[in-house]
Amino acid sequence: MRNSTDTYEHAINGLLQKRAELMQEMAAVHERLGVLTNDVEAIDHVLTRLGHTEKLDVTTKVPRIVLFYRGQLQQFLLTQLRENGPATTRDLCERLVQLENKDKRDQRMMADIVSRVGKALRRMHQSGLIVGTKAKTMGQYLWRIA
Repeated sequence: MRNSTDTYEHAINGLLQKRAELMQEMAAVHERLGVLTNDVEAIDHVLTRLGHTEKLDVTTKVPRIVLFYRGQLQQFLLTQLRENGPATTRDLCERLVQLENKDKRDQRMMADIVSRVGKALRRMHQSGLIVGTKAKTMGQYLWRIA
């Protein structure tokens, strides 16, 4: 007697492969959307600087990109601090961007990541998981496990 999993193994593998392809395509589209948004904002800024005063059409609202799920960012930060020792917020953001293969030229995404990482670190500091000491460069904090 055959197991039902054996019967559908080919279909399951095909669906898993298709799902992975779609997820990659979605990531590429999100990246492209971020770059296009930055380009439109840059053009809008130049138009304003050149004296354009008419209201610009903003027909599409760029959706918030889900970068982390509940607890995922905190877990990443704790793991990084455990494995690599003390780090600044900037160091942690750069590691995250590199690990996720994101384009650090995407200013909107980078601002979002810096904001979220900073907020997560402050929350972790308040709960006593990590300790922050003021670094010597530009008022940054050096974070380490408590």
